[in-house]
Amino acid sequence: MPHIDIKADQIPIDRPLRLEHEGTALVVVRTQEGITAFFDRCPHAHWPVSGGDLVDGILHCPGHGWQFDVSTGRCIDSPVYCLKPVSVLVNDEWIKLEWVTPITECERVDEATI
Repeated sequence: MPHIDIKADQIPIDRPLRLEHEGTALVVVRTQEGITAFFDRCPHAHWPVSGGDLVDGILHCPGHGWQFDVSTGRCIDSPVYCLKPVSVLVNDEWIKLEWVTPITECERVDEATI
C-alpha cells in the first residue's frame, strides 16, 4: 500500500502542505484539532487545493473558491462533494499517510448520507 511517513513537526499548523509520492499528490492539514489528509484535487475543477488558504478550519480552493471543512473534507458550497480522504496514522512524533488508489475522478458523496 502506498504511504508517506513524515514527522509531525514538519507539518505546518494552519497551512496546507502538499506532499507527493510516485505521481500522487496529497494535501496535509494540521490544526489544533489534529491532522487530516486528502488527495490534492478539488472535486469541482480538479485544482490542487494545497495552493489555497486555510482559515478557521476551512480550506479554500484557489481555483474557484470552493470551501472544504478540513475535519471532514466536506464541501461547504456544495455538500454533495468532498475531498477524498487519506488514512492518517499517528505514532508518537511520526505521521503515516496511507491510501489504496489515487483519485481518478471527482468525488461525489451519496446524497443519502447527507
